[in-house]
Amino acid sequence: MNGLHPSNQLVHGQALLLPGQTYYVQPGESLWEISKRHSLTTQELKKHNNLSSDILVPEQMLSIPKSEKMSIWAGKYFLPSNVKEDKQAIDQYQSLLSGLFLFEYHPDLNGNLSALNDQQTINYAWKRDITPYATITNLSEDGFDPQLARELLSKPNKRSLLIQNIYSLLREKDFKGVVIDFEGLDSPDRVIMNTFMKELTQKLHSHNMEVHVTAPPMRSDHLPSHNAAYDYEVLGRYVDKIFLMTYDWHWPGGPSGPIAPLPKVRETLDYAVSVIPRSKIMLGIPMYAYNWTLSKDGVTGTAHSAKLVDDLFLKHESEIHYDFTSSSPWFRYKDRTGKTHEVWFEDSRSLLAKYRLVKEYNIAGMGCWKLGLSIPQAELMQLEEFNTE
Repeated sequence: MNGLHPSNQLVHGQALLLPGQTYYVQPGESLWEISKRHSLTTQELKKHNNLSSDILVPEQMLSIPKSEKMSIWAGKYFLPSNVKEDKQAIDQYQSLLSGLFLFEYHPDLNGNLSALNDQQTINYAWKRDITPYATITNLSEDGFDPQLARELLSKPNKRSLLIQNIYSLLREKDFKGVVIDFEGLDSPDRVIMNTFMKELTQKLHSHNMEVHVTAPPMRSDHLPSHNAAYDYEVLGRYVDKIFLMTYDWHWPGGPSGPIAPLPKVRETLDYAVSVIPRSKIMLGIPMYAYNWTLSKDGVTGTAHSAKLVDDLFLKHESEIHYDFTSSSPWFRYKDRTGKTHEVWFEDSRSLLAKYRLVKEYNIAGMGCWKLGLSIPQAELMQLEEFNTE
């Protein structure tokens, strides 16, 4: 259930999924802490157990209520490798997927799209009842390139050619639709992004194709200002689904901290549901970790998979802490040179809190970066919490 290391080694503070709904209170635990850990309110836990007081005693038995299942649309990004491995991945995750976002195609300065060896993967996804989508990005050799997007979207002839090339790609390869993942756009690009998405959806919808778009977190129409190019209201008017990238509030280039703090995710959802139909909103969930090196020279960070995180805290026997304000786990260790590292990641507690947000806000579903980085606990909890369309 927990994807534990073969040594069966554990560290203090490590979160484990346990079968069943019965929980025995441990010394020093409070009703508030147990409730938060299971993404419940204290009132819910008290009512379910007919408790009249918040006082608990060690070994007291509590029943943890189950949350009613909800039907969702779930999609994950996928980097094709070879046909055999792709088929194995699709088979392994079939019960957790509605759509598969093949990553990635990117245009050149004239609007011509790059190639991707994914035809057999597309065909196999259809056979396994998983809907394939082409992911179109503004990636260049230097990463996400706002100037590339600006050049293409601001000039009508290039924008028109890009739209035609996207349509031709979907038709020729038998994609159901497209995911537009243009990142790093500047605030003045808002108008051309809206125009592009309107024209693209008009073209693809007329051929029974779908359009999804990714958008960074916003807490109002122009806040934060550096994300104002992404007009939630206008985008929500045209596209089929919006993938909210509700993560990276802390990233490798900045100070250490929670990747997807729950209060910030809530702020984004509060605004999103006020201007976008809930049936179009997908919550983006990170399935990765960041490891910051803390030194006098500053802070530098790198990205890690969940498995590497497990290896790190086991190797260094680090105690895992849980920040209840952000609903995020973290730990520290010293490397061979004596430098201190701080790692923030996701575990069963933090993921359950995000899953429950999908239910609380009654949105379309969720997605993540990326297939293959999944955490075993996340997969089991998705099956427990949701029916995936």
